[in-house]
Amino acid sequence: MVKFGEIERVVFSQFNPVLPLPPTTPPLTSPFPTNLPGGGTINLALVNVRADHDRDGVLLSATINWSATFTPPTPAAVLNVPGFADVTFELLRNGIVIYRVDQTAIQKGFPLNQPAFLFTVTVSTFEIASLLHFDFTLPACHHEFNVYTLRATNIALTAPQVATGTATTTAAVGAVTLVAEKVEAHRAGPVDASVTSDK
Repeated sequence: MVKFGEIERVVFSQFNPVLPLPPTTPPLTSPFPTNLPGGGTINLALVNVRADHDRDGVLLSATINWSATFTPPTPAAVLNVPGFADVTFELLRNGIVIYRVDQTAIQKGFPLNQPAFLFTVTVSTFEIASLLHFDFTLPACHHEFNVYTLRATNIALTAPQVATGTATTTAAVGAVTLVAEKVEAHRAGPVDASVTSDK
């Protein structure tokens, strides 16, 4: 049986700017500063970790605050089908994908029982993506560094379908945190049946 022992946090890399509060009056746009390009890929954070032989792996955890914003046409039109945004968030080691999470942000506020819903106000949907992965990879040499990258890719922005005009969907990222922790595991010894407890 393998039991995890000491965990040493070696790198804490984050992008946590002081973000403005979302607006309370229309247009209700996202305050997040980093745009996610449709069909593109964008790096969000990276850490360099010395891959020492005295550790058994690296525990990676990441949190991404992101949003999708849906903008009506001018003039406003009836909304037939809500829009959505699909994003894949990936962890890479030295350029190789080792873990990924897919997430979708769907336009909210579309009443199913009101087929003639008039799409008049820009509105954002907010999501939080979380990634957790234990990388068992051992280094080729003692002084090798592993570069771990957090990125957004496969960004698909599907616009709301409206009766007239053209609506749009955009996506953006806010606060991002990527943490890498070296983990030392140890193998538990055999149980000695002759040893009894005094309790």
